[in-house]
This record gives sequence, C-alpha cells and structure tokens, in this order.
Amino acid sequence: MANLSITTICNKNCTYCFANDAKDQYGNMHMDDIVYKKALDYICRSGLDQVRIMGGEPTLHPNFIQMISYALEQDLKIMLFTNGLISDKILNFLTDIPEHRLSILLNTIHPKEGNPVGMSRQQEVMKSLNRSIIPGVNIYSPGQKLDYLIDYVVRYNLKKEIRFGICHSVLSQNNIFLHPKEYPKIGHHITLLKYEAMDSGISLGFDCGFTPCMFPENSLDLLSEELKKAGTCCHPIIDMLPDGTFISCYPLHNLHKIKLRDDLVANELIRDFENGLSPYKGIGIYPHCTICPLFNKRCNGGCMSFRIQRYLQ
Repeated sequence: MANLSITTICNKNCTYCFANDAKDQYGNMHMDDIVYKKALDYICRSGLDQVRIMGGEPTLHPNFIQMISYALEQDLKIMLFTNGLISDKILNFLTDIPEHRLSILLNTIHPKEGNPVGMSRQQEVMKSLNRSIIPGVNIYSPGQKLDYLIDYVVRYNLKKEIRFGICHSVLSQNNIFLHPKEYPKIGHHITLLKYEAMDSGISLGFDCGFTPCMFPENSLDLLSEELKKAGTCCHPIIDMLPDGTFISCYPLHNLHKIKLRDDLVANELIRDFENGLSPYKGIGIYPHCTICPLFNKRCNGGCMSFRIQRYLQ
C-alpha cells in the first residue's frame, strides 16, 4: 500500500480532518514533479501495482492530470481519494480512464448536511464516474445518519460497496473525533444498515480502528466477513507527505518520520514503523482490551493514536 499526499490544499474545511497536524506544519504545499516521480519509482520498486492519490483534495494540484497520466504510463492502477468537488476538466479526464485502471473513494456527507452547490456537484460526479466510485463516509458523531449511502449506490449505479471510516484523534487532538465510548452506537447503526445492504447486494468495508466489541454481540455472525478485517487493520499505512516524508499514518503524523531514499521499499518501511510502534501494542483503546479473548486474534485494540494517548496518560 502506498498513499501519496500530493497536496495539503483542500476546498473544504472539515473539523474532523486527520490531516490537521500536517497542514499546520506544511501550510499550502504541492508535491513537486521530482518527488512524485521518485515516489512512483518507490512504488514500482516495492512490487506494488497501484498508486493511491490523496491530499488535501488531490485534484487541486495544478499538475494533477499530468501526474495521473504519468502513473498510468508506468502501468500503475489509480486509487483516488476525493471529496468530489472537482472541475469539469478533471471530471472529463477521469471519465476517459478505463474502469479497470481507476477506483475512486468518494468522501460523502448526508445530503441534508452539505452545501447545496457542493452536493449538486458531488452528485454530478457520481453520475459520470459511477462504476469507478466507492462511496465512503467519515464517522465523527454517534448520531450521524448513514442510510443515504445505500440510496447513492442504487440511484447512481456505484460500485456495490460502502466504505466506513472512524474519525480518530490525531495525537495533538487538533481535530473533532469520535470517542471510543461512542463506538457501540455507531456499531448499532451499521448493523441495521447491513440488513438493508444485503438486500441490495452491497458489501461493507471498514477502515482502520474498528473493533468487534462495538457491534452488538448477536450481529458478529452477520458481519463476520467484514469483521475479519475490521478488527485487525490498524497497521502502518505508509503515507507520503508532499515533501517526500513518510509517516505511519496521519493520526500519528508527529510520532515518527522517514525521508524518501532511492533504496527504500515498502516492506522495509513497514517493518521500521512497526518496530517504532511495538511498545504500544500491548494495550487497547479500552481498559478491558487486554482480557478480551479477541485481543491480538481478531482485534488489535483499535486506533493506535488512542492507544498511545492511553499509554501516556
């Protein structure tokens, strides 16, 4: 896995954004062509076949089209993380990319929560790029409505998958986040959504930091396929910042950093970051994690940022 943050600039100002610490440090910054080409060399050298492009809002990079075109020329697939507020020029460009070469994780919000102009634009993007789009949502509130996601998949003929992410606290706590004590409420909402998703043939995917105990106990069999990954996927993601600095992930931005070198490969980086995080792996986000029979089997204890904050208290 290789996430390239090609810009810190964004056309939204989400209070829960996990990139807040990085934005505070770097200000407005674009990745230059030299760093980008070295980053693609790193990806190819590591035996990876996909480049994951993120930001900020990556489509705001002035060389976005050239950067994506160059990656395609290197026979790499593209995973694009975007809020969908993109220009007609970029929308037309993305529409021309073959479906098997492009996946888009679209960060959505509830239709009633968004700016009408922005919501209209996001929906236009879903119409145009439908089969390339996986709708996703960052969960920052226990009362957050999630039911609209199934309607999006069906109405716009999107990929039959919904991606859920929890808004974790960065180490500085410089963002709005969902506290672990509120996880069970979200687990209940997702379980109810699962029944409706099954009727439409839609699968659920979970980003890092979910825990099996946040779901109702009688739902674990229902969600078993999804939860095989949900409890254990907190590991070094390896994000590259615009200046070519690697971090384990954005919530841990200030913990450990490694500069890009011509001899680095992904496996080596992952080992390095895992070694740095090893002192915190014996605890979880809850006091009861260490006596839970699922700990270190089906669950590694939740978001590492919360685990470190508990360790330092």
